[in-house]
Amino acid sequence: MPKKFKARRQLKLRALLLLVFGGTLFLGIAAGGWLTYSALRDLPAWQIEALQLDAPSTLYAADGTPFATLSSRNYIPVQQNEIPTFVKHAFVAAEDKRFYRHYGVDFFGLTRAAFNNLFHRRIVQGGSTITQQLAKNAFLAPSRTFKRKVQEIFLAVKLERYYTKDEILTFYLNRIYFGESAWGIGAAAKTYFNKKVSDLTLGEAALLAGMVQAPSYYDPFRNPAEAQKRRNYVLQQMLSCRFITPEEYNRARQEPLYLHRGNRPPQEYPYPDFTDYVLMNVERQYGERYLLGGFRIYTTLDLQAQQAVEKEVERAENFPPSFRDARGFLQPQIAVVLLDPATGAIRALVGSRERVTQRQFNRAVQARRQPGSALKPILVYAPAVEFLGMGPRTVVRDEPVRFGSYAPKNHDGRFRGEVTLEEAVAYSINVVAVKVLNEVGLKRAARFAARLGIQVDPSRDGLSAALGGLHRGVTPLEMAAAYAAFANGGEFVEPFVVTRITDAMGNLLEEATPHRYR
Repeated sequence: MPKKFKARRQLKLRALLLLVFGGTLFLGIAAGGWLTYSALRDLPAWQIEALQLDAPSTLYAADGTPFATLSSRNYIPVQQNEIPTFVKHAFVAAEDKRFYRHYGVDFFGLTRAAFNNLFHRRIVQGGSTITQQLAKNAFLAPSRTFKRKVQEIFLAVKLERYYTKDEILTFYLNRIYFGESAWGIGAAAKTYFNKKVSDLTLGEAALLAGMVQAPSYYDPFRNPAEAQKRRNYVLQQMLSCRFITPEEYNRARQEPLYLHRGNRPPQEYPYPDFTDYVLMNVERQYGERYLLGGFRIYTTLDLQAQQAVEKEVERAENFPPSFRDARGFLQPQIAVVLLDPATGAIRALVGSRERVTQRQFNRAVQARRQPGSALKPILVYAPAVEFLGMGPRTVVRDEPVRFGSYAPKNHDGRFRGEVTLEEAVAYSINVVAVKVLNEVGLKRAARFAARLGIQVDPSRDGLSAALGGLHRGVTPLEMAAAYAAFANGGEFVEPFVVTRITDAMGNLLEEATPHRYR
């Protein structure tokens, strides 16, 4: 090959590589620019109320009527001059050593965290400053996206422009969660030591500062050894930052854990079982932050339906003779779920005949029981129609039959001979149900039931699942949702109880998009 031709080819290859590199770089910059623009365009509204964390959250019914106000009984706001300097320094040492040297964002810390995480191949260190944490908790939804991170950075810089370091620390210390339903340093001091913040010792301050990273894990009531290790680590960090002297460090390190749980009164609200279920769903996403975040939580509640259900549940004449069991619970019990088949919206929910404790066992969503013959249409007959083309007039013989060691029997001990599926359903004939399930195939039927929200384990349940004998059991809510599919033309809609959530400024945090399956 001539040298001239070879050189020309290499030149073209370099030009192509340069073009690809330049194009990729341009697209990367353009994409980053667009994402940054999008993040800034949707930057949440700025109000000081969001920083103060003392606004109660409100629950709204489906028609927009507020029906419950939520607030934490375990929140004690603390003023800036009530927080000792060593308490502030404990949190700075634990969470953001360069707090007094950066302007909201610590790019050195971000780089160091990135290298550490890359070296360990997992997240071992976060790069968010105290100011960024405050911005995130006060103004942003808890999602992990590039857009949210950009918003967090810009809001942190803005906070540093408007407030002093001590003001930012005070906002932060009044907002963070310490476990045990304690929000803010004031409630934490009361919950764990039954003290005011101004009366905390250095060791106690270090222990509280160490809890922020993982409140449940470092809870001294549950895990005192780990809490003490974490406290000593924070003290070491305070020493390295020269916030304390070696003598103070040694004294605090030798300080034993003197815990004293403070009292916390329960919170009451209307429609407790429905409200509890709403709060269970909200807590999964936001933790207990919803109690003091001024959230507006819009629900699916139909007030008239809920009131009607509760009225009937309270009427003793609707039940057989009642009694108290060995645990003191009223028996027999009840659970009621009303939902809209077309939308999946839960309109009313009751999980008990009486209110005994806060956040008590909710039978409507937590009680797993054997569904019995109520499972036959879901696990047996609907799959038979779907996969085998059977119909109401399909004839099956009701007769003694055995599947290995299993011989199903009818509840009345009779065998009716040839019956239609319509008759089998009407008379709840067990033998026919088991025979049809065997023909459909348990695994295929289980997959069908799963599309309706009912979990069946073929390896554990066997053909007796046709009669509702499930190892896992089902809840009333699961059964209501599965049957709703029959009323909705065969389309299953995942039940939901929260339609949308906004923050105190009206920014949309979440909107329901229930999953649908046909």
